[in-house]
Amino acid sequence: MSRSGSERVTRLQVLVTQAAIVAALISGWELAPNSMLEELLWSRPSAIFAQTYLWLADGTLIRHAYATLLTVAAGMLIGGLIGIAVGLHAGASRTVARLIIGPIEALFALPKITLVPLFILWMGIGAFQHIVFTALVVFFFFFFAMYNGVRGVPAALNDTLTLAGASTAQRIVILYLPASFGWIVIATRLAMPYAFVAAVSTEVIASTSGLGHLVKGSAAVMNSAGMFSAMLALLCVSLTASVIANLAAAKSRWTL
Repeated sequence: MSRSGSERVTRLQVLVTQAAIVAALISGWELAPNSMLEELLWSRPSAIFAQTYLWLADGTLIRHAYATLLTVAAGMLIGGLIGIAVGLHAGASRTVARLIIGPIEALFALPKITLVPLFILWMGIGAFQHIVFTALVVFFFFFFAMYNGVRGVPAALNDTLTLAGASTAQRIVILYLPASFGWIVIATRLAMPYAFVAAVSTEVIASTSGLGHLVKGSAAVMNSAGMFSAMLALLCVSLTASVIANLAAAKSRWTL
């Protein structure tokens, strides 16, 4: 058997083994006696799938998943653009870097979840607050990516463009952005799961929509099947988004 054929067999064996393990865990969960896994707290896979089907049929799951995805997408876009812009200025100017690097690093070290009550006080519990908080979390990934990308540009290249009479906008387009593209791709891949964490965290704490709100609402009425159903939907949505981001990064010609 060829090496590629052997590798295909090995991958197939791994997939079959993983599927068997998952099936065994689900069966054990479904059939476990109530004395071992109390149904009120743990629910059952059959009840979770029934709840998921019900929420899909009436649109509840899709509506809340859309709200979470909208928060993540808007937060990634806003936080990414601001992070790239600020990182570009800091990387291109040592004066700007000396002024802002310290405060940004201090804010980056602060656990962001502690800011949620302040954001609620300022902006309420609507979607705007969730987007702003998500954008704040995402900002740091893109800022440091762009900053390191610009600072990594050889001085000789920068001097050559300057001597050639290139304007600041031309240096950005010709030199800084291409040099930082690989960093930005990596930042996108790293920021994606953190964006979901940020969005769902704010939804769980205070919200009117989103999968985190669905988890919190189910917990409030002791609906464990609903909690697991919302978490399963969140897993599927976040995993799909991460896979798409990874595939896009793999297709990029400038990935580091």
